[in-house]
Order: sequence, then C-alpha cells, then structure tokens
Amino acid sequence: MTWRMRSCDFRHCFVCRLSLRCPFELPNFKEQKKQMMPEIEEAQKELLGKAELSVWLDSYDDIFSDFDPRPFQERALSDDFLNEARKMVKEKPDGRIELELLMPESLRNKETETVIIKSLHAHFRRFVHAIEHEKKKTNQRGIVLTLCGFILLTVAAYISNLPSRSFIHNTTLVIFEPSGWFLVWTGLDHIFYIARRKKPEAEFNSRMAHAEIVFLSI
Repeated sequence: MTWRMRSCDFRHCFVCRLSLRCPFELPNFKEQKKQMMPEIEEAQKELLGKAELSVWLDSYDDIFSDFDPRPFQERALSDDFLNEARKMVKEKPDGRIELELLMPESLRNKETETVIIKSLHAHFRRFVHAIEHEKKKTNQRGIVLTLCGFILLTVAAYISNLPSRSFIHNTTLVIFEPSGWFLVWTGLDHIFYIARRKKPEAEFNSRMAHAEIVFLSI
C-alpha cells in the first residue's frame, strides 16, 4: 500500500476543468473572460478547498487491520491508514477531504467497494459520537467536582466566622478548606482542559466522516 498526498494549486487550467474551451483561443477574449469569470472563480474555490489523499492498494485488505478476520462492514481499520489520514488532515486544516483509493481494475468489485465506503463513514461517525459522549461526561464530572468544592469552601467560610469554635470546628475547617480548593481546581481542569484535549480527535473523525471517498482504477 502506497500513500500520496497532494493539495490543489493553480497549475491546472480552471476553465479546462470546467470542460470549456480555453479563453485564449476565443476571438473575443475579454468579453468571454467576463462571462466565464463566475464559473472560473467557483472552480478555483472548489479545487483550493479540497485536500486530496491518494492511496495505492494491493487489495481491499490493506485498508483494514490484519488481525481482524471479520467482514469488511465490521472490521477495524488499519493503524497505517489512520495515521496517514491524521497527517493529511493536520496539513490541510480547512476544506473538504477527498480520499482516492486506487486499485488495479482486475481486482475491483463495485459491491465490495460500496460496503467498504459505508464501513469507513460508519467507523468515523461512531468515533465522533463516542468522543462527544466522553467529552460530555468529562464536563459533567467537572461541574459536579466544582460544585462540591464550592460547598466545602462555603462551609469552611461559615465555620471560620463562628464567634467561638471547638476542636471539631477547627478540625473540620482544616479538612474542608484545602479539600474545597482541590475539588474546585480539579473540576475546572476537567471543564477547560481535559475536555478540550479531545477536540483534535473529534475534528479529525468528523472531517473523515464527511469525506468524499472514491475508488479509482490504476
């Protein structure tokens, strides 16, 4: 399996990509150019907005893990595939992902390819939902910890303002005050830092879930 990554640039004639005649061959170049400018600009945006990843495959098994014997619609993806896809997404942070899977024509099967494309999209969608669920649980845990910390601090503040305090009051104050601050900072860490660490992985899976995946012959 061989990987090749490329980004679109201006080396290609955008008009030719629109299947139109090159304007330099037209007699009224300026007028024709004005008429075709909206279509040319649209083609430019489309080409520059794509992040293309081309993969040469020896067989369909190259996409999936060698240690998973299940059918294509259930098999886990190959680590090589996922690692290269992550590199591509990092280098092209904007635009629609286009994944081209290249295989010899004699080895291709349309029905199998349809199953694989659905399996790839389902895999990334499943991970998006799992990460979002985990982020939600992390935020909820952070909120609970922060509230518990504020409650302990409130109790500690109340005890510290008592006109006369017993040994039990002093012991409770010594325990509640540092515990309250610990819970507050731990809760805020869950909300603002731990949950955000999952954002890059969620964005990667979301973009791949919406990627255009096509099989081409070589």
